[in-house]
Amino acid sequence: MEEVCRAFDWVIRQGWAFYWGTSEWNQDEIAEAHFACEKYNLIKPVVEQCQYNIFEREKIEQGYKKLFEKKLLGTTIWSPLAGGVLTGKYNNGIPEGTRYDKNPDLLRIF
Repeated sequence: MEEVCRAFDWVIRQGWAFYWGTSEWNQDEIAEAHFACEKYNLIKPVVEQCQYNIFEREKIEQGYKKLFEKKLLGTTIWSPLAGGVLTGKYNNGIPEGTRYDKNPDLLRIF
């Protein structure tokens, strides 16, 4: 984890980015990154990108809530419409040629 944090710190100090964040990291990984950054005086991640929609709520609402408040982390969401399922596009079945038609296992995620 130290190496990851040092790499992001270096990128920011080079002026190539303003901030860094994580994507789909679990609570322990985020806490470990913050610990490493504090220990070595590195720039900490400021955001976690995680899945959040009506089907996938627990991670944010229960799991991350305390960590986000304690570490002052923000979030940016991916798949708020559950891969298109919440748009109603698939209410009458799966259209031929769509990603769910070509790979039905994807739909099991939602």
